[in-house]
Amino acid sequence: MKKVIASFGLFAFVYFNQHTALVTSVFEQDLPFALFSSAYEERFGLLLPAVGRTSQAPLSYVSTNSPLAAEQDGTVIRILDEHVVVQQEDGTEVEIHGLKTGSYRLFERIKKGEMIGDPSGSVIQWTERKDGQIISSRTVNVNE
Repeated sequence: MKKVIASFGLFAFVYFNQHTALVTSVFEQDLPFALFSSAYEERFGLLLPAVGRTSQAPLSYVSTNSPLAAEQDGTVIRILDEHVVVQQEDGTEVEIHGLKTGSYRLFERIKKGEMIGDPSGSVIQWTERKDGQIISSRTVNVNE
């Protein structure tokens, strides 16, 4: 019975305060999964038991003919054929096109300096977004 009363109380609070700044910001802004995942792992351990591995040994930043390394700690949130999206702990999402993706899995954590993938063609394109807005975009010719 206490849970029903608490649920009703929470519903009533949100319903009557739905236009206040606090409620609006909590329910309308995106939750950065990488930040939540990092905080959860610090306190409780791995979020998903199958993700208890790292992809590769850390690499240094070298020419574009070498494997590309992560610029910051983050979490893989999307993987396609030659396309990967990493949500960094600061909330930005880095979308990289033109890669032969590495051996990581969806929602796996990537540390700064770990391999993301090898170039799959002659061009790699980075797009960095924060809150859905593009904040930077780069195109690199691999054989410069």
